[in-house]
Amino acid sequence: MFDNLGGGEVLLIFLVILIFFGPKKIPELAGSLGKGLRKFRDAKDGLEDQIKTAMKEPIEALQVAKTSFDQQVMAASQSVDEMKNTINAPVFTPPLIPPSTPPVAPVSGVTPSESAQ
Repeated sequence: MFDNLGGGEVLLIFLVILIFFGPKKIPELAGSLGKGLRKFRDAKDGLEDQIKTAMKEPIEALQVAKTSFDQQVMAASQSVDEMKNTINAPVFTPPLIPPSTPPVAPVSGVTPSESAQ
């Protein structure tokens, strides 16, 4: 903004300020300007601290929620992997045992208990 100001322009500005305010008022103006800048800087720092504090709580809550979500996803992933392993596991079939004696068929429709009588 003031890139094109030379030494002569700055001297002219100070001279106009000296004429308007006088030599006694300039130190008071500079002091009040310094106090105003200090108050502005303090207010800005206080606002920044409030914003940082207000942002810190939701960020911590989000980190806790993310950790919980990651744990639940891992548990679900492990249970899905276990289910997949049990589905892909070979089916157990018991070996066939040949019968040692053939079953006795009833003769002419008579059962063994009837023939004993």
